[in-house]
Amino acid sequence: MAGMATTPASPARVSPAREDPVVAGASQLIGGPPGGHAAAATGRGWLTPLRVLMAFVILVCVLGYAQKASCRDTRNWAHEHQYSALCYSDVVALYSQEGLVDGKIPYLDYPTEYPPLIGAAMQLISWPAGLASGPRAVYRDDNGQRVFDHYTMDRRSAVFYDLTALLFTLAACVAVACTALTAGRRRVWDAALFALAPALALHLLTNWDIIAVAFAAAGLLAWSRRAPRLAGVLLGLGILTKLYPVLFLVGIGFLCLRAGKLREWAKAVAAAAVTIVVVIVPLWLVAGYFDEQNNRAGNSIWVTFWHGGDWLRLLGGGPDGARNAVARFVDLNSDRGADWDSIAFGATWLAERHDPAWFGPTHLVICLVTAAVVVAAAAALIVHRPDTRRLAVALAAAVFGTVAVAVPLVLQGIRDHGLPVGTLNVITGATLVVAVIGIGLLTWFAPRRPRLPQVLFLLVVAFLLSNKVFSPQYTIWLLPLVALARPRWRLFLLWQLCEAWVLFTRFMHFIFNDTQGRRGIDRGWFVGAVTLRDLVLLVMAGFVVREILHPRADVVRTTGARTDADLLAADRPDAGLYPTVIDDPAGGILDHAPDVRGGWRGRTTRARGDDELPANTGALLVGASMATSEAKGAGAAKDAGAGSGAGTEQDGRPTFTPIEPGALFRPRNQNGDGPGAPAAGDGSAGG
Repeated sequence: MAGMATTPASPARVSPAREDPVVAGASQLIGGPPGGHAAAATGRGWLTPLRVLMAFVILVCVLGYAQKASCRDTRNWAHEHQYSALCYSDVVALYSQEGLVDGKIPYLDYPTEYPPLIGAAMQLISWPAGLASGPRAVYRDDNGQRVFDHYTMDRRSAVFYDLTALLFTLAACVAVACTALTAGRRRVWDAALFALAPALALHLLTNWDIIAVAFAAAGLLAWSRRAPRLAGVLLGLGILTKLYPVLFLVGIGFLCLRAGKLREWAKAVAAAAVTIVVVIVPLWLVAGYFDEQNNRAGNSIWVTFWHGGDWLRLLGGGPDGARNAVARFVDLNSDRGADWDSIAFGATWLAERHDPAWFGPTHLVICLVTAAVVVAAAAALIVHRPDTRRLAVALAAAVFGTVAVAVPLVLQGIRDHGLPVGTLNVITGATLVVAVIGIGLLTWFAPRRPRLPQVLFLLVVAFLLSNKVFSPQYTIWLLPLVALARPRWRLFLLWQLCEAWVLFTRFMHFIFNDTQGRRGIDRGWFVGAVTLRDLVLLVMAGFVVREILHPRADVVRTTGARTDADLLAADRPDAGLYPTVIDDPAGGILDHAPDVRGGWRGRTTRARGDDELPANTGALLVGASMATSEAKGAGAAKDAGAGSGAGTEQDGRPTFTPIEPGALFRPRNQNGDGPGAPAAGDGSAGG
C-alpha cells in the first residue's frame, strides 16, 4: 500500500518468452515500454491508452466508411458494382426495401425482419434523412428534342448512410472502450485487437450488428464491475438488437453455478427478462398485422381494442393467417433455409456437386485432408506436451473415424432426400444444444474455473458454426471476446485474413451467379473459403480449451509471471484466490472467488499457504495481509467506505458491495485497479 515499506523478493531475470507480446507490441505505437531505469511518471499524460484506442477505432471506422462510400450513391448499384467494389451494405439496400424511403415506420407500417432496437435505429436515422432531396430526372437537348439523360443522386439514401455510419462509429467506440475497461489496466492494450481489426472496417457498415456488440460489451463491463442488474439490462438491450447476447447469460450461469453465485446470476437474468418484456409487449400491442407478401391485413391490438373490436382474436393471429409484425423476425428465421456462409450450405453443395459414395473421389479427398490435419495437430501436441501422447492419439483416431464415417453418410442422405427446412432446424438446434452442454461440462470439470470471456467465446463460436445462418458481419460479434479470451495477434490476424477472403469470394461468386458464369468465380472457391475460415475458428476454440485446461498457457492469467514456477502455479485450482494475481478480470463476483462445487475431482478450492505461493508473490501477499489487517481494524471507517463498495471477507479477499448507478465508471478491485488502490508510479504492489 502507499506509504508502507515492504521488502521485495529478489527479482528473477525476465526471459523474453515471458514478456507479454501483445502489450509490448502495442506499446511500440506510443514509444515502447519503459526501460529498467525509467523514472515513474508523477502525473498522467493526455495520451492515455484508452484515448489511443479511441483514435485507433475511429481511424478504422473512417476506413470502413471510405471503403463502402461508392455504394452510398444508389446510382452505382448496377452492373454488380456493389460486389466488384466490395461495398455492399444492407444500410443502403434496406433503406428502400424496408419502406423507410417512403416514410413507413417499422412494425407499424412494415414487418421489419430485424429485432426491435434495430428497427428503432432505422427509424431514428430515417427521420432526418427524409428531409434530404430525392432523385430527379435530368434532361438534355438532342436536335431540338428534350431527351432524358440521367437521374440526380438520391440524397436521402446518402444521408441515411452517413448518419448511420456516425451512429455505428459511436457504437464501435463504446464497444472498444468497454472492452478495454473490462480487460483492466494491466491488460488494456488487449483491446487493440478489437480497435484495429480489419473485420471491423469491412463489416462496420454491412449491417446493424455493431449496436448489439456495443450493448454486449457494456453488459460485460457492468458484470465485471459487480453490477448484475445493470449487466442484465444492457444484455437485454443487446438481445433486443441481435439474439446472440443471450449466450452471455448462459456462460455467466455456468460459472456462477460452479462458484455458488447463482443469486447474482438470477439478478442479471431477471433484469434482462424485464427489459425484454418492457420493450416487446408495448411494441407487440401497437404493431400491425401483415400477410406473407408484407401487405397490411389488420390493425394492431391496441387500435382494435380502442375501437371496440375483437382484440382477443388477434392474440392468436390476424385475419387470413396474418402475423404480428414483431413475429416477423422469428418467422423468417424459422422458415429460411441454409444461408450462404453456413456449414449446411456447403454440405448441400458438396452433396449435389460430388458423389459422396464410399471410397469415391469426394470420400477419399475428405479422408486424406482429415488425416493430414489430425496427424499434424497430434504431432504438434505431442511435441509440445509429451505427456499427452495417448490422449492426442486417441483424439486423432476419434476425429478421423468420425469424419471418415459420418461425412459420407450425411452427404448421401442430403443427396438422396435434400435438406428440408424442418430437418435443418432440428439438426442445427440439436447441434447447438450438444455444443452448449459440452462447454458447460468443460466449465464444470476444468481444474481451475475458466475465465468468463473464454466461456463466452466458445459459446458464440459454437452458435455461429452450428447455425444455418452465418452472415459475414457476424464476425464482429467475436472481436471483443477474442480480445479478452485470447489476446494473441498471430492466429487473430490469420483469422482476419480468412474473413477477408470469405468476403471476397462471396461477392465474386455473386457476380458469377448474376452473369451466368461469364465473370466471377465458381461456388467451390467460396465454399472452400468458408471451410477454411471455420477451421481457423475451430483452431482458435481449441487453443482456448487448451488454456482452460492448462492456465499456464493463458497469457492473461500469467501476466507478470517471471519463472517457470510461476507458470506451473497458475495451473493450481486455487491459484486465483489472492488479489495479487490476475484471475478473471471480466468475472466480477467470480474474480478471485473460490469454487463451492465442480472441478476435476469435484472438490472445493481453498486458500494456499504462504509457503506454497510462487516466490515472486511473497512480498505482495505480505502487503495484502497488512492491508487486510488495517481494513479489519478500521471498523467504522470501513463501514463509512460503503459508498465505494469496499468490504472484506474472512479469508482476506477484498470484495465490493454492488452499487448499480455509475457501476460502469467504478474501478475494479483487482491488481491495483480498485478504490483505495495505490496510484500508478507510487512504488507499491498495485502499480
